[in-house]
Amino acid sequence: MNLKMLLIKILFSVLILTSNVFAKALPPGSGIGDVPANVLILLDKSGSMSARMTSGAGVYYPESSAFDSNGDVYVGQYYTYGIKKFTYSTSQPDTSFGTNGLFKGTGWSGNCPVYYPRAMKVHGGNLYVSQYYGRKVIKINLSTSACTQIASTGYSSTLDIKNDILYVLHHSGILVRNLSTNTNISCSWSGNLRTYGDWAYGMTVDHTGNNLYTQENTYLNRFEIQANKCPKTNYSTRIRSPFSTYSFGMKAHPTDDKILYGTSYYSHRLHKVTFNAAKTAIASNTHVGRCCTGASSTSNVRMYYPRNIDIDTANNRIAVADYYKNSLQFFDLNLGFIKEIGGSAGTRMTGAHEALKAIVTDSSLTSGVNFGFGYWSSGGSPGFNSWSGNITTGTASPCTSRACIKVRAHKGGAARINQIVSSVSPGGGTNARDWAIQAEKYYLHSSLSPIDKNLTCQNSYVLVIGDGYWGSHSSAKTIVKKLLSQHGIKTFTVAYGSGLSGSGINNFRDMAKAGGTNDVIIASTAASLKTQLKAAISQVIASKLSFTAPAITATIEKGGSLYQAQFDYVQNAEWQGTLKRTAINSSGVVDPNDKGNWSASDKLPTPDKRKIWTILTGVDYKTDYNNFKDTNWKKINDLFGLTNNEVSEYHSKTSSTARPQNTIRCANAAGVADGNEDDIKGLINFMRGEDYFDYDADCKLTEKRDNPLGDIYHSELVVVGAPSADTSFVSTNQEAYWRSINNYQAFQKQYANRKEIIYVGANDGLLHAFSAADGVEQWAFAPPFIVPSFPLMVNQNLNRPGKGGSNAIFGVDGSPVVHDMYFKSALDSSSRWHTILFIPYGRGGAGFSVLDITDPLKPLHLYSVYNDTIQHQVHVVDHDANYSSFGYIARSYALSSLSEAIGAKQNEEMSSGSQTCNSTLVNGLPQDRCFKSKTWTFPVQGISKGDLTITKDGKNYTQFNVSSNSNGDTVLTFAHDITYYGWDACANVSGTCNTTSTDIGFTIKASSKATGVQTQPEYDYSQLGETWSSPRIFRLPTDGPKDTDIKDDRYVAVMGGGYGTQFEGVGNALFLIDLEDITLPGSVEKVIEVEDSLASDIVNSTPGTTVVVTPDTARGLNFTGALVYLNDFEGKITKFNLTNMATDNSGKKIDLYDNTTLFWAGSTKSNGRYMYHSMDAAIGGTTNSLWLYAGTGDYERIADRSSGVQNLLLGIKDENYPFYKDVDGATEPTPAKDMSDLTECKNVTKDTSGANCPQSADIGWYSTLKDYKKVTAPPTVSRGVVYFPLYKPSSSVNSCSLGDALICGLDDECGTNISGQLGKNLGSKASYVCKYVGQGVLSKIVTFSGKLFANIAGQADCDAITDVKKKAECKKKTDLVQIDSAIGDVSTYRSSWRHNY
Repeated sequence: MNLKMLLIKILFSVLILTSNVFAKALPPGSGIGDVPANVLILLDKSGSMSARMTSGAGVYYPESSAFDSNGDVYVGQYYTYGIKKFTYSTSQPDTSFGTNGLFKGTGWSGNCPVYYPRAMKVHGGNLYVSQYYGRKVIKINLSTSACTQIASTGYSSTLDIKNDILYVLHHSGILVRNLSTNTNISCSWSGNLRTYGDWAYGMTVDHTGNNLYTQENTYLNRFEIQANKCPKTNYSTRIRSPFSTYSFGMKAHPTDDKILYGTSYYSHRLHKVTFNAAKTAIASNTHVGRCCTGASSTSNVRMYYPRNIDIDTANNRIAVADYYKNSLQFFDLNLGFIKEIGGSAGTRMTGAHEALKAIVTDSSLTSGVNFGFGYWSSGGSPGFNSWSGNITTGTASPCTSRACIKVRAHKGGAARINQIVSSVSPGGGTNARDWAIQAEKYYLHSSLSPIDKNLTCQNSYVLVIGDGYWGSHSSAKTIVKKLLSQHGIKTFTVAYGSGLSGSGINNFRDMAKAGGTNDVIIASTAASLKTQLKAAISQVIASKLSFTAPAITATIEKGGSLYQAQFDYVQNAEWQGTLKRTAINSSGVVDPNDKGNWSASDKLPTPDKRKIWTILTGVDYKTDYNNFKDTNWKKINDLFGLTNNEVSEYHSKTSSTARPQNTIRCANAAGVADGNEDDIKGLINFMRGEDYFDYDADCKLTEKRDNPLGDIYHSELVVVGAPSADTSFVSTNQEAYWRSINNYQAFQKQYANRKEIIYVGANDGLLHAFSAADGVEQWAFAPPFIVPSFPLMVNQNLNRPGKGGSNAIFGVDGSPVVHDMYFKSALDSSSRWHTILFIPYGRGGAGFSVLDITDPLKPLHLYSVYNDTIQHQVHVVDHDANYSSFGYIARSYALSSLSEAIGAKQNEEMSSGSQTCNSTLVNGLPQDRCFKSKTWTFPVQGISKGDLTITKDGKNYTQFNVSSNSNGDTVLTFAHDITYYGWDACANVSGTCNTTSTDIGFTIKASSKATGVQTQPEYDYSQLGETWSSPRIFRLPTDGPKDTDIKDDRYVAVMGGGYGTQFEGVGNALFLIDLEDITLPGSVEKVIEVEDSLASDIVNSTPGTTVVVTPDTARGLNFTGALVYLNDFEGKITKFNLTNMATDNSGKKIDLYDNTTLFWAGSTKSNGRYMYHSMDAAIGGTTNSLWLYAGTGDYERIADRSSGVQNLLLGIKDENYPFYKDVDGATEPTPAKDMSDLTECKNVTKDTSGANCPQSADIGWYSTLKDYKKVTAPPTVSRGVVYFPLYKPSSSVNSCSLGDALICGLDDECGTNISGQLGKNLGSKASYVCKYVGQGVLSKIVTFSGKLFANIAGQADCDAITDVKKKAECKKKTDLVQIDSAIGDVSTYRSSWRHNY
C-alpha cells in the first residue's frame, strides 16, 4: 500500500517540478493558456513489478500480534518482512516505528534477526519476539528501536510473559527469564514438558501465573508453575485439544483463569474455551470463523489459516494474525467481531495500479491534464504506428503483451486509464530504449499526436515509472534529449520500489536531467508513489499558464460590508489568500477608503499565538484550542497516515543516493536531521505559519511566512452573530412553529450579544473563524480527515538550489452552512438549542465535519465523516475523538489479487514447488509457482456474472461463468486458460518472450449488492464523492405519510452525492444525513440513488447544491418536510419527495423518498452539457409555478472548442408544484422516451421581445449558446430576471488567449433575453447579445440595491463604463464586476431560493 501511495506522490511531484508550477489546477479561464497539458504515463511491466510491497497499510502473511499499553498493535510478518505497528484507533501504520513504520532488524541472521517472528509480547516498554527460523529471542525498545538479543533458542512458535516472567518453549528446551532482574531461571527440560513442549505450536500462562498451557498436534496440556517460576515437568491435565489440530495462537483470559482463547489453523476459527473449576475438563467451547476470503462482519467472520493472537488487557480486545487473509482481526472477549485492518500486501504492480487510479480520479488534476497511458518491458516491439477504433476504446499498433500504448492522451484518457489499468500484469525485462521509442513515436506521429501545433502554451510530458536497473540507457537518453531540445517535450523519471541500486537511481537521475526535469523522483513505498505522482502532475498543470490574481467569491451583508475572498497564485508554494472587508452603502456604492475596511491576512496572529486545533485521540482540544502543534507530532502523524499518505524527507543532514540531492541544502539549519521526524514537525509548524519550506531561501526554517493564509477558492463564507431565525409562523408545519414552542426566544435573548464571526474554509487545510469587526482570526480548525492530505504539500524536488517550495492542495474547499437546531447532542444530558456549523470539504475530499458553534469562542466537535474511495474505507470520528473505519470491497481487481496467484507467488518466494504452469491445488492453493487454469477463485463472495465486467488484453471479455464453491467463494470459469507466473519467466530471455501472465482485470459494477459498507450500513458513505454540494438542513418527517406529529421529526442535512470523478456510482445520489443520532453520530438517514439516463454516455455525478422547498421558504404548503430538486452531470433535474404527503395532485398514493426525473437536457460527452453548477428557483408571478433555472458547460475544460459542443440556458417549470407526482414512469434506468426534454420547451435563443414566451403546454424555455460558451457559476434570480455568468473561449486559432466574461439576463418565465438593459456593448463586442464585462471567468452573481456584483478571475472591462464616477470605482477594484441590474418583476416574494439559507 505504501508503494502505491509513493507512486501517487511521485506523479504528484512530477507535475510540480518544472518552472511556473502549482500543485493544483488553476481556476478555469483564470489566465492566458487555459489549455490542458499532455501527460503520457509509461509504466514498467517487467517481471520484477510482481515483487511484494511490505510497507504501508497492507499486511504480509502475519505470523503474530502484540498489543502495547496504548492499545496499539504490532504484527510480525512472514520470512524477513519485518514487524509493523498499527495505531488501533485509525487502523493505519505508525510510520514513526522502525524505518517508515517497518522494523526488520538484521534480517535472517546477525544479532537481531526478524526471521519468521511466530510469537511476540510487549512488556515494560519493550517488544519481545520469538522466532522460528531466526532461533533467537530479541527485545526491541519501543522508544528508541534499539534491539537486544536475549537468548539463542531452537525452533520456536511460542512466547508469553506473566508477572515479569518470560516463558519460551522451543525445540531445544525452555527459556524462563525474570525480566525485572534480567536473569535467566534454570528450569528442568524433561518428562512430559519436553515430550509435549518440544514441538509446541501454542503456549500461554494464565493471569495468576500458576498454569502453563501448551498445544501440540491434537492435545492440550496444562503444567502447574512452581514457586521458582518453573513449570513442572509432568502435566496436570492432558485432553483432546478444543482447538483441533495446530493452534499456533493461544492466550489466557486477563482475569479468569478458567478461560483460554486460541486459533484453529486448519478449521479457520477463533475459540473461547472454558474449563471446569478443577481445570481437568472442558465446560464449554464456543468459536467464530469459517473459511476463507471475504470481509468479516459481526454475523459472518471469515478466517484463512489464522496464527497467533494477543489480548489487550486494558481494553479487552483480541488480535488475531490471519495468515492467508493478510490481515489482523479484532474481537471482544466474547468473540464479538470488532474490526479488521491490513489486507494483502500488494505487489509493486498493484501498488502502481492504485496510485494511477488515485491520479486519474483526482478532480484537481484531471481538469488540467489530458492523460495517456502505456506499458513497457524489453522485447515487446515498442512503438506507435497507427490506431484502430475510436479515440477512447480503440487499439494501437503495434500492441503486444510486452509494450503498448493503451490510452491516447485526450480528455477521456483519465476515465479510460481508471477502467483498464488493473488488467496490466507483470512480465518481461527492463530496457529504457523501449519506453523512449514509444514516447517518441507517439508524440511525433504525423496525425495522431496529441500535440496541437497551433497552441503556443500547450505543454507535453513523458512520465516513466520503473522499478529496476534498465539497459540501453544511452540510446534512450539520446531520444529524450531530442524530445526536449527539438519539441519541448519534458521527461520525468520515477524510481519506484525498494529494489533499485545506487547506480540504477543514478540512471533515472541522469535521464531526468536530460529530459529537463532536474532530478529523479524516488518512491520506495506505495504511499510515497501516490504523493509524488500527484505533485508531479500538479506541476505540469501549473506550468502551462500565465495568470492574474482572481477573486473567487463575493458576499454582501446588509450591515454594510462587502466581503471578497481573494488569492494570488504563487509558483511552487501555497497560494496566498485573504478575506477583505469593504464598506458598501445602501445604494450599492463601494467605499474602498472606509476606515473599517480590513484584510484578514494582515491581521493574522504570529505562528506561536494562533489557535489551531484538530481531533487527536488522547489530546483534548478544549484545553486551549491549540493542539495542532509539534509537541503532538506523533498523534498528528497518525492522522497524516490515515489515508496512506506519508511525509517525505524534505530537509536532511547528510546526502544519500536514495533521496533527491538538494535535501541537504539547509543541512546546517537548526533542527534539521536525517529521517522524517523533523519534517513532520516542520509540516505542522508550516501549517501554523512558519517558513519550513524556505520560500525566501535563507534557511531560516522557523521564521514567519509573509502570508500564511491559504487561498479561499470555492468556499463561500457565512457570517454568524446573534441567533436570528424566524419564530413567526402561519402554519404548524413550519420550523418557525417548532422554534416557538421550544422557547427559541430565550435562546435568542441568551445569545443576543454573541460575537459576530465569519466562518470560511481555505485551502491551507483550515476552517477559519475571523472576527467580523476587525478580521482577526479567533481560531482555526483542521478537520481530522483533511489533515491526512497535508503530507501532499511536501515535495522533495522543490527543495532546489537557492529556494525551497511546496505543493498547493485543496483543503477546506466547501462552503459551510449554519443552522440553529433544538436537539440533544452527544455532549448534552437533555435537548437544548444549538448553533450548528456543517462543513463540507469540497474539492478537499469526500467528507464533512459538524461543529457546535453556539459559543463561538469555544466550539465543539460533534463528528466528522470521510469516504476514501482509493482505500475503500469510510472513516468516522465522534465527539470523544473515537476513530472508526468501515471497509467496503474494492471494485477493481488485478489477476495478482486472486488467491491462486497469491499462492503461486508465495511458492516462488518460499522456493516451494517447481517453475511449471499447471492447475494442481493442494489444500486449496497452487502446488507450483505458476497457475494456469480455466477456473479461478475471485476474492469477493456473493458475486453474479451480471455484477462483473472483465477486461482481457484491453478489451471487454464476456466468455466466463460465475458459480460458488462449498465455502461460498466466488468461482470464475473462463473459456480460455488464464495464467499467472509467480516468477519473471522472461528475465533471461532475449528477443520476443510470450511467457507472461495474462493481461486481465476485473471490475465489480456499482449496482452490485456486494458493494458498500456491509458491517455498519448506517455509515455507508461509499457513494459519497467530493462534497462540492453545500448541505441544506431541515426537519424530516421520518414516517412519511403516516407522520402527523412534528415532535418526532428529525433534523437532517440533504446534499448531492458530490463529484465522483471517474468512479462510476460515486456521487450519483442524494444523501440525507441524520444530525441527531448520538449512538451512531453522522450516520446516513437515507441514500437515494439518482436514476441513470440510458441515452447519456456521461459518468454521472451530482456536484450541485440542492433546491429545498419547505413551508418556511414558500407560502401555503400543506406538508412537513421538503420538496427537493437536484440537477446532475447528465443534464437531468430530479425531484424528491421528502414530505409527509400521502397522495399526489391526482389522488395517487406517494411515499417518502419517492423521486422522479422532471427534465433531461439531452446531455452527452460530445455536446458537453454537463451541469456542474447548482440551480436557482423562483415562484412565477404569472404562472404561479415553481421555476428551476440551470445552465450547462464543462467547467473543468472551459476553453474547450471541440466540434459539437453546444450548451444551454434553461428555465424549467414544475407544473405539479406544490405537490409531488411521478412523471417519468417506473422503468429504471430511465429511457429517454420517458423523460421530458427540449422538445417540450420553447426555444428562446433569439427572442428579445417575448414573442416566444412558453405557453401552458410547454414545460419551460431554453436558449442555446453558440461559440462554445459555457456557464461558469450558478444562476441568480432577482426581481423577475435570471442572471447567468458565461465564458466565451477565445476564437483565435491559438486558443491560449483568454476568453470573454459575459452576463446574460433573461426573463424568468419567458426566457426573453433582456441583457440589453445591462448596458451597451461597444467595439468588437457590439454584436454580443449578452453583456460583456471583461476577460476571464465570473463567479456567481450577487444582487444588492439594484446592482449586480461578481468577482472576475481576469480583468473587469472598466473602459466600457460611460459614467465617469462608476468607471473610477471600477478601476479601483478591477477584480470586481459592478453593473446596474435589469428591470423585471418587483415582487419581493420572487427572490433567489439560495437567499433563504
